[in-house]
Amino acid sequence: MTVSQLILLHLTTLCFGAIIGAYCGTIDYRIRENLPLITKDCFCPTCNHVLPGKDQIPILGWLMLGGKCRFCHTAIPKRYPIIEGGFSLFYLLSFVILHQKTAAMLILWLLFITSILVLRSKGHVASLLKGLGIMYIYHLLYGFLLYIIICA
Repeated sequence: MTVSQLILLHLTTLCFGAIIGAYCGTIDYRIRENLPLITKDCFCPTCNHVLPGKDQIPILGWLMLGGKCRFCHTAIPKRYPIIEGGFSLFYLLSFVILHQKTAAMLILWLLFITSILVLRSKGHVASLLKGLGIMYIYHLLYGFLLYIIICA
């Protein structure tokens, strides 16, 4: 594997971590509020406006909006970009350490996401299981792609 390929994998994993962090925040909220986990639209929980795609870009969307909803100007909690950034760094760091051991890295990621969602689900077992199923599929697909790329 060339240096440029490895750098591309680092950047891809950084983005994957941010996306998973954003989706984890969404699933966490929806599990606790007993809302559907899969919908075609994301919305502001204050004004219920559907959010355009550009506002949903992890970390960058929050920065571009100045931390406020485009429609009602309600402050978007800082925890969202912090969580997304934390996931990005965790995924990147674990990739840097374990990229030669894709299965171990994937298990670490799944344990991480499972722990967070179980601790936050507050007894909503059916929604928790659906959320974990969604997250596991994303992780298995990404892990499979990484395995193919790294082992090729």
